[in-house]
Amino acid sequence: MSQRNNTLGDDEVVPYFNSNADQIKFEFSYLVSLFLFGCYLAYLFQFQLDLEYNNKISLFSLLGGFFGGWVYDAKWFYRVTARGKSNQYDFSWESHKFYWRISIPFLSALVAFCSYTIVSPDAFISTLKGHGKAKIAFSICFILGYFSDLVLSRLAAWAEKLLPKNTARGNDD
Repeated sequence: MSQRNNTLGDDEVVPYFNSNADQIKFEFSYLVSLFLFGCYLAYLFQFQLDLEYNNKISLFSLLGGFFGGWVYDAKWFYRVTARGKSNQYDFSWESHKFYWRISIPFLSALVAFCSYTIVSPDAFISTLKGHGKAKIAFSICFILGYFSDLVLSRLAAWAEKLLPKNTARGNDD
């Protein structure tokens, strides 16, 4: 296992760790902590806080996106660390993706929540009766959070159709 220098190189953009193993262990602990924190928030939202029902739906849609991003992040982490080898630290670790991996659950929560609010106002969720709306909001936003990269690309394509580029004068602006 090679030790890192304290300077930034092509792959060493995160100087906070002394080795790849230290960064991997930190990211694993971070994922476990985020999961426990998300479970605690779900418990608070559902059982402890006296929230208006529409606010609860909004919070659960954020939480659904957060957990969708967390699952994506955890799956990615497992895929790059557990490659069927006896020592997971004996391969090149892509340390430069540290900030991306740390922010995935939060970015997914925002993408899912915003996508959900674009789709749901008085169109889909309000037609459901009873207390199933929070569960549906959580489920939809979990999927949107998990596929947040795809959601963003589809929203960008939709925006380009809605606001086409002006190419009449040869401009791509």
